[in-house]
Amino acid sequence: MPKITVHTENSNISFLVPEGITLLDALKNQGFNIETPCNGKGSCGKCRVLIHDLIPYTSEERMHLSESEIDKGIHLSCMVKVIDDMEISLNINKQNASIITQANVSKTEGRPVVKKQFIQLPQPSIEDQRSDEQRLKDAVIKIRSNNINDFNHFPLSFLKKLPITLRKEDFSVTLVEVLGRITGVESGNTVLKNYGVAVDIGTTTLAAYLYDINSGKNIAISSQLNPQKRHGADVISRIEYTSKSSDNQLEMSNIIQNALNDLINDLTMSAGIKSSDIYAVTLSGNTTMLHLLLGIPSENIASAPFISVTLSVLILEPDELQLNINPSGRLFILPSVSAYVGSDTTAAVLSTEMHKNNSTSLLVDIGTNGEIVIGNNSFLYACSTAAGPAFEGANIACGMGSVDGAISSVCVTDDKDLGINTIGDRKPIGICGSGLVDAVSCMLNIGILDETGRILDSDEMSDKAKKYSDRIININNQPAFLLVASGDTDHGEDIFISQKDIRELQNAKAAIAAGINILIKETKCEMKDIKNVYLSGGFGNFISIDSALNIGLLPKELSGRITPVGNAAGAGTIYALLSEDKLTQACDIARTIQYIELSSNASFTIEYTENMFFGSII
Repeated sequence: MPKITVHTENSNISFLVPEGITLLDALKNQGFNIETPCNGKGSCGKCRVLIHDLIPYTSEERMHLSESEIDKGIHLSCMVKVIDDMEISLNINKQNASIITQANVSKTEGRPVVKKQFIQLPQPSIEDQRSDEQRLKDAVIKIRSNNINDFNHFPLSFLKKLPITLRKEDFSVTLVEVLGRITGVESGNTVLKNYGVAVDIGTTTLAAYLYDINSGKNIAISSQLNPQKRHGADVISRIEYTSKSSDNQLEMSNIIQNALNDLINDLTMSAGIKSSDIYAVTLSGNTTMLHLLLGIPSENIASAPFISVTLSVLILEPDELQLNINPSGRLFILPSVSAYVGSDTTAAVLSTEMHKNNSTSLLVDIGTNGEIVIGNNSFLYACSTAAGPAFEGANIACGMGSVDGAISSVCVTDDKDLGINTIGDRKPIGICGSGLVDAVSCMLNIGILDETGRILDSDEMSDKAKKYSDRIININNQPAFLLVASGDTDHGEDIFISQKDIRELQNAKAAIAAGINILIKETKCEMKDIKNVYLSGGFGNFISIDSALNIGLLPKELSGRITPVGNAAGAGTIYALLSEDKLTQACDIARTIQYIELSSNASFTIEYTENMFFGSII
């Protein structure tokens, strides 16, 4: 068997692999986290490694790698078959991701999903020989002044612990109630230990919020990149991976369950509490992410007629998902709308309260898929557009997620040069979605691009644009616009936007704009009827609204009405944790939303084609 030796900044590791395996799979099997948005199909060009041995290059590699990278020995690991011993170097420094965790939550009244109540039971005697179970039931009936038929059948596991629990503190106990149903009894007064966690499970990121359920106060926040990205940046790649075998499906479920436990551990450590003090976890996410979490088949989501296994609200016991919280607690999976409009959209509608307003609002969450909702207190319509991963940095030559060193904004300065800002004020290493939108908007404004998205030749440019003509370079026989020269980047390679990158952005922005226009037409609204536009999610929080309007990602008629709302999905998931009424509202919202399937809509192709163009510049 061939031996691979991996050099990293911190260690040297050697291991044997089966002959003929791809280098990417060999590294994944050893636990290395290799960026591979296309899941090893050779289309994204992100899984770069430095190979110290002489290995021939494939045509696919030469399409993605520069001459200087080839001279250094950099390869795409998905394109390399391991035949002989191999020595490689990896740059696996952990990059700090800029994850939007801002969740706008106001004080919530009403009963929380979990309530704890302290009671003193009468102690048994010769005159009072009721069973432990009946003694508890009678006490609950007394304080509730109603029947307790719902609790006639306590589970065996409950009964096994009951005698010790009652007698440990002389029949002083605390009841744990979930949605009014007793799920546990604890010795003594533990009312103050009542915490919950709300989690927004995104395709790219995870955001978790710890709350004191009694007071409704936020105690801690934690976030991380979704570790499932090792099997692709988009939901379709992950569905394809899980559909290959039951082992793959179990692996994908375990990956996200372990990540959730890591987040819970981070939160409890930060707050100085125990995981057993957590009694509720509310979870939202797109429909595929929830299927992968639950370990249920998702392959029917990927192809017409796009059928999910479930869209319902689910209430689960902690051990059903192996989450480390109090066993008396419960997990709440918020309800989804369709295969491509998930419970994260339901939660976002809940938090913006657009379902309560007389005026019409538009909610837009832009990511790999773009979820769009239009409506008011009379109607709600939604659609999902396959925007592709351009906004997440995948399929963009120098694209990347929102990590330290990623170009996040671009502008034309007073001296007519380009102003570049990066996340963390680090030397540039690539460009994220908000930076891409800014850069293309600048290219339009200075006259480097025409309305079709074509990078102009020097002799076609206006005199104003010719100042930038020296930034037009050639990449794989196609023009590209140089953002940062190699001498000013962290890795010593040029950062540029290629003609192909612009086409990727045009496809993505056309899909979003077409979805917005179709929803407006389906509801017989007009642009003037929309009073509020809510931009949800990380991309919506960081993007320049002026740039989004300029490239036609959002209709220019909506200028002045657009507001970033942070992690609206996270906020809605928090509301469902703190209030039974809000949880009920989430269920009502999911039932109320009418889903429009764009793939079968006769107007979509026309709208999509028309919105490919950039139109007139500002």
